[in-house]
Amino acid sequence: MKKLVIGFSICFFCLVEMSAQNISQYTMWNQNHYLVNPAAAGNQIYLDAAMGFRRQWAGIKEAPRTFYATAHTVLNRPKTHERSALRISATNRNGVYKSKRKIGRPMLKHALGASLNSSEFGAFERNEGMLTYALHLPVYKDISLAFGLSGGFNTYAFDQTKATVIVENDPLYDAYVNGQNENQFNVNAGTYLYSDQFFFGYSANQLLQNDIEVADVQATTNGGVNNQDIHHFIMGGYHFDLTNDFRLTPNVLLKMLTPNPLSYDINATLTYKQFIYGGLTYRSEDAISLMGGFQINHLLRMGYSYDYTTSELSQRASGSHEIFIGLTLF
Repeated sequence: MKKLVIGFSICFFCLVEMSAQNISQYTMWNQNHYLVNPAAAGNQIYLDAAMGFRRQWAGIKEAPRTFYATAHTVLNRPKTHERSALRISATNRNGVYKSKRKIGRPMLKHALGASLNSSEFGAFERNEGMLTYALHLPVYKDISLAFGLSGGFNTYAFDQTKATVIVENDPLYDAYVNGQNENQFNVNAGTYLYSDQFFFGYSANQLLQNDIEVADVQATTNGGVNNQDIHHFIMGGYHFDLTNDFRLTPNVLLKMLTPNPLSYDINATLTYKQFIYGGLTYRSEDAISLMGGFQINHLLRMGYSYDYTTSELSQRASGSHEIFIGLTLF
């Protein structure tokens, strides 16, 4: 006997694929804009590396699991560039904290980025590796406009050792067993307007709209082919400095994942001295999330989020967990 029940895995995966939801979901995207928009590569003037792990719908056997790692940096950093991700507060004569921001003055910047993503759901796997180039243009005072383009490969695979057959000689199972791993070139693009006070961006994924053909073509009713529609993302946020110690940042992420209806994440985080933060997120028709994190030192920051499922899956799932680790290398 194999390890999992093929019926649930294949049916759900096919539903997800046919709905074109091939891109991983993140709650803590606001800690790493590059996850959503390639134009955000180089939005700081240090090398920003991050990694994360997400366990979707804990309590459901073999629910999705995602691991990612990203890194991006500016190629033409000035020699006097700031090395820390911290927005440090310094005390003036009156004992009042004044912020020293680390985003750097607007300048023409060339940035490179790279990302790895591995997702697993039941017997199905998706792996992705992308390289990014972004151009940042100063447009007004402290405001910059960036354009980014990512290219790389996606691999889709079916692992028959992680599946069992409910019905003998199941044609759908046989089709996936006889199929081959699918390797495809993928392109994403985006634009990103930002300053130390706000950010706004648009990105589009899966521009080539490739067909996924993991299953044996002759054995499945739909030919084993699922088309990848273009996914559209709109992100935005504003930083309100409530005092010299507290910063409130509301964020929104709109997701247009054809053929599904428009969905959105609304989030707000409260940061104290750029050292510790907490936040709350509402994801339409899906979950309410709590998140928190802190900056351990000028090199390391960490965060965690918990999603309380509000959809019908709440009867089986106990929620979703996500861990984020960020590094400022130089």
